[in-house]
Amino acid sequence: MVEDKYRLGNLKALLFDLDGTLIEPSIDFAQMRRAVIALADKYGFQSPDLERMYVLEIVRYVQAHLEDAGQRFAQEAEEAIEAIELEAAERVAAYPGVLQLLEGLRRRGFGVAIVTRNCRRAVLSILQRIPLAHDVLLTRDDIEHVKPDPRHLLAALQRLRVAGEESAMCGDHPMDILAGKQVHARTVGVLQAGSPRDYFDAVAPDLVLERVTDLCYYL
Repeated sequence: MVEDKYRLGNLKALLFDLDGTLIEPSIDFAQMRRAVIALADKYGFQSPDLERMYVLEIVRYVQAHLEDAGQRFAQEAEEAIEAIELEAAERVAAYPGVLQLLEGLRRRGFGVAIVTRNCRRAVLSILQRIPLAHDVLLTRDDIEHVKPDPRHLLAALQRLRVAGEESAMCGDHPMDILAGKQVHARTVGVLQAGSPRDYFDAVAPDLVLERVTDLCYYL
């Protein structure tokens, strides 16, 4: 039995990251980063700042610095990123028990949102094969500001008609936890296989789970 001090409280909605949280990680982010940085180099742009950025942020940064060529670069970069995501979408699988978890949450009256930095085409391709029950889906194509920007989560909460304090954000990356904290949600870090137990220590989520399906015990 879970002690009360570990419970997440009286919630109305759960927000979930997708890749690495609900479904097995399949996107080769290292390949994606190499492709985008190589494209920036082709356009004559190099900067050590790129090494500390996420891929989507690299695209925006380079686009802003290329001026007239920026839009063309951004389009090529998006095509390269989307190609990798679409390929990964064809072979991804849900973690065991995830479909039942999401269906159970909705039966219990919780609102369920999926907030992902993936492109909409790839996510819809995944959902055609893997029916992840949800009320709201916000990909990067649906929103101007994506995680770790809290406006990604705020948009989902507005659609669910739930306040941040009445929700929990669940994800496998520190950016999910940071975004959740900024909207005053409870936060749940989900460890990928092989991740050390202290992976989330720097961002201090309210709860750390080895399997997202264990979430039901803490509600």
